[in-house]
Amino acid sequence: MIKNKHLLILFFLAMILVVIGALFKIMHWAYAGISGNTLLSIGLVSEAIVVVVLLILKITKDNKSDFLNK
Repeated sequence: MIKNKHLLILFFLAMILVVIGALFKIMHWAYAGISGNTLLSIGLVSEAIVVVVLLILKITKDNKSDFLNK
């Protein structure tokens, strides 16, 4: 079972990817065919997946007080 701490790390990595994608889009950069749109899309989709998984884990847990400890 994946831990909540690991999901939060994945969320922050996706957030960094969104910020880099926004920078690519603002600066009109394309690196090896990767544009800002691609980075933004990958980052936002991965953030959405992590949030859904976190919500499912939070709802299904019996003990809700130890969210970051498991």
